[in-house]
Amino acid sequence: MKKLIALLGAFTLTASSASLVVACGNTAIPAYDNFAKLANATKPTLNDEGSIEQKGSTLVYYIGAQDNLSSLSFEYALKESVNLEQSASLDEAFDKLNESNASSTNTFGGKFKGIGEALGTNNTNGTDALNLVETNVTYNKKKDLWYFENQTELNTFSYTATGTKIELHGTTVDTVGDLWTDKATKKILNDWIKPSIARMVYANIDKHNQSWDKTKDKAEIKKVNEEINSRVDAIKNSKGPLFLIIRNGEFVGYLEGFEAYQQVRKDGDNPDLGESNYQQNDLINNFINGVQTIVHSKDIMTETYKSGNTNYNLNSRASQWNWKHWDNWVIRDSKSSSGSGSESGSESGSESYSYNLNKY
Repeated sequence: MKKLIALLGAFTLTASSASLVVACGNTAIPAYDNFAKLANATKPTLNDEGSIEQKGSTLVYYIGAQDNLSSLSFEYALKESVNLEQSASLDEAFDKLNESNASSTNTFGGKFKGIGEALGTNNTNGTDALNLVETNVTYNKKKDLWYFENQTELNTFSYTATGTKIELHGTTVDTVGDLWTDKATKKILNDWIKPSIARMVYANIDKHNQSWDKTKDKAEIKKVNEEINSRVDAIKNSKGPLFLIIRNGEFVGYLEGFEAYQQVRKDGDNPDLGESNYQQNDLINNFINGVQTIVHSKDIMTETYKSGNTNYNLNSRASQWNWKHWDNWVIRDSKSSSGSGSESGSESGSESYSYNLNKY
């Protein structure tokens, strides 16, 4: 009997150890993996003859917080716009939107798909002013530096490389304080956006009369890396709900903000927040026009990555991107000392908010 007990004990210990190894070895982050797959799929590709094999596309990627009224309001509006129950998942809403037909010009889905369709009918909309070429970089972990590798024959943002496909996807974090500290979003910033920034900074060097040997000039390489790091740091100052814009495999920038609706309020919420009512035009007009302005801008990639400009907030460039009751990215029960959220694009210095630190 003692031998049997000892044998069972040994078996239990071995099984537990095996389970521990499996658990520790599982480092996948599904939300990041999904984002990377979607973002990488927007990149145009060349065939062996150097011609466009697959046109590029556009991804609008939403990041919201589960305790933020403006995030919940966007999700409410999205589900309403595609005729889904509010109990439906966010992924179900995205899938239904992305299946929309661009010919349905009176619906949010039709107008959203129409943003991409317009790129295929007028090459003045789809052509980047300076035809930036595809640029490859490498990262030296020991030196913590990004290095220029090479450039290809692909004009990444040219009319011929730009397709009509546009999709909206996204994810949510638990609370507003997790915007860039959540495992998935932190990885999105460091493992996808930062390499894209490095590529685009190097791609733009020759376009702004800064010609120098990108492979040997150590002083300039150091300056470029300081710029790359400052650009990444600047993104950390963003507020949600956030809409990242990925175009033809590269990071364009982001739009931030959305209305806060009474329809998503509940007992205990800050009474100064959620003052507006859901309106279809918030998506059909404001959201569509804002995104379309950015996607159709032919010089967006050269302007965004011009040396000295580290601002990826595109609110001021987006037509009608104006949310009068945006909650300014506070948790839903936070206490405000001066009214509701600020209009997008305006300075927030006049608004004073205190965060509920018990949430962190």
